[in-house]
Amino acid sequence: MKPQVTSPSRKALLRVIEWYFLRIYGRVEGPGTIPYYCDPKRVGHFAVSPKDLASVDGPALFRLFVAMAMFQARRDVVIMSQQRSMSSQVASALTAPSRLKASIARNGCPKFFSAEEFDAGCDVGKQGKRVDCGCRPGVSCHVKDATVAFNRLGDMGKLPTSAWLHFWKVGGPRRILSEVFAQEPQPTKRARLLVEKFSRVHRVGRKLATMFVSALSTPALAPDCTPWFPEVDGNELVIVDTHVARAADVLRAANASKTYEARERWVQVQAARIDLQQFHPDVPSYSPRLVQQALYAFCSKSNREARGDACFRTDAPCASCLPVLCPFAAPGC
Repeated sequence: MKPQVTSPSRKALLRVIEWYFLRIYGRVEGPGTIPYYCDPKRVGHFAVSPKDLASVDGPALFRLFVAMAMFQARRDVVIMSQQRSMSSQVASALTAPSRLKASIARNGCPKFFSAEEFDAGCDVGKQGKRVDCGCRPGVSCHVKDATVAFNRLGDMGKLPTSAWLHFWKVGGPRRILSEVFAQEPQPTKRARLLVEKFSRVHRVGRKLATMFVSALSTPALAPDCTPWFPEVDGNELVIVDTHVARAADVLRAANASKTYEARERWVQVQAARIDLQQFHPDVPSYSPRLVQQALYAFCSKSNREARGDACFRTDAPCASCLPVLCPFAAPGC
């Protein structure tokens, strides 16, 4: 019997996972730490308490959803800085479902009749330096105010109202969970179904919906903060952000498909070949979510700089590390 040969790509992935469990897990995130979305020092008034997360119908889940949805197409450190800069009043206007409900009730715009009509018909956007719409130009509106607060894409302010109309108006997460539980008996497949549902919100999509569902169903990353687990199991979810996409493209064949699904599947296949308990005895042996998190933590230059990573402070010993993936050494990072 020939000895098993480990490919360079597999060796690199194993090194990344080893680095993650030595440097990050149990120190920056995971057991013994506070999830970033529960820490006011990192996300300001957008923080939710672990205790409040346990309430399926409470406002904490809506705040978490909106706060996580802000993390699109920009570095984490930039979004967290923006969140910390917002006053409690502004954060509440964006993340309190009761305030949104009242704002919608006061607003005379016909586009608020349903989620589908709002998503398709509300045309709030930036017009030069102003934020306005074509339906009711010049009229004060909480969606316009939200767009100003986010200070991003012209229609970003639609996101909180879209989320409320899609889910919180019609029973909130409790109803969505009940529907998914009745439809699917397997916890990992339930997680995927929930991602599909939450990704329907305007400006959210698959990646951000996966962040939200995973946060509530992957206890290895957030012990005592995952109220949907074990009925919903997020361990097989994969968040394909720019860092994970780049890592996957470097480690896969040069002609491999560059779709979200192909990269996600690659992480899942690699995770099935690795027993994670060799790195930490208290994690699941199979967890694509943890493998993906290791890639993300290793490849995110701005997050490593913010933590004062040794490779940022000093000359990194790249010859004995992973220059092909290291954000401090690899070209194009």
